[in-house]
Amino acid sequence: MEIRELSDKQMKEISTMVSSDVISYFENKDKITKEKALHNTKLLLRNYMQLKKHCTIVNEQLEEDKETFWDHKFLDLDSLMQNKAKTVKIMKIVDKSLEHYKGDCMKAKGLNESRRYDMIKMKYLEKIRLSDDDIADRYDIDRSTVIRNIKAACEELSILMYGIEAFINE
Repeated sequence: MEIRELSDKQMKEISTMVSSDVISYFENKDKITKEKALHNTKLLLRNYMQLKKHCTIVNEQLEEDKETFWDHKFLDLDSLMQNKAKTVKIMKIVDKSLEHYKGDCMKAKGLNESRRYDMIKMKYLEKIRLSDDDIADRYDIDRSTVIRNIKAACEELSILMYGIEAFINE
């Protein structure tokens, strides 16, 4: 078997290709992370009412289980309720984020920014949800403006809920 040394030119070409691949990998990873944060924000908002009901059920169940068989020291209630508790924790973050976002929108000077929370509320958070067309009619604006405002609101909420991962590598 013959062993050959690579020339400096060949080494440089290989290192350039490898570094290009590594940079591309991290750029794609950051983009995917941002897209996931936005996707997850929209999912949380779409399912907000059901998730809030779930939190109520979990809290009621914990109260009912106090001083019963399920509260016995040999049963690990934490492991039984781990997934349910995770939902409750996440929904607390969602509620706090929505609360802060509402305050930001109320302080906003621009018309689009000031109504974004209300649009999110009408589309996702109220018992009777409105379509984009219904929201547009309510504000006497075009449907595309509603869609743009809701997208911007979801992006802003993503940052509040997920932190830096929501906007890495914009």
